[in-house]
Amino acid sequence: MPKYVYSCANCNGCFQAWHGMKETQESCQLCNESDCLVRIPQLNNRKIISADEKVGDITQEFIHDNKQLLSDMKKEARKQIYED
Repeated sequence: MPKYVYSCANCNGCFQAWHGMKETQESCQLCNESDCLVRIPQLNNRKIISADEKVGDITQEFIHDNKQLLSDMKKEARKQIYED
């Protein structure tokens, strides 16, 4: 299933959801409010490999970029206040 990223106008949070292409996310996973979501378009991660590049180098680049993204997301999650 495709992954979609949503932003909530109610709680200003962002989250990822996996669902079919013809389905929509009805409510925020963070605050459970309805009719407040905006889907954030995601760029295609595919990269065209030139003759002088190696697939392993590109893979390492993607791994590095995703580690940085994960680190940033963890920092942001630590700032969030969650209720029990």
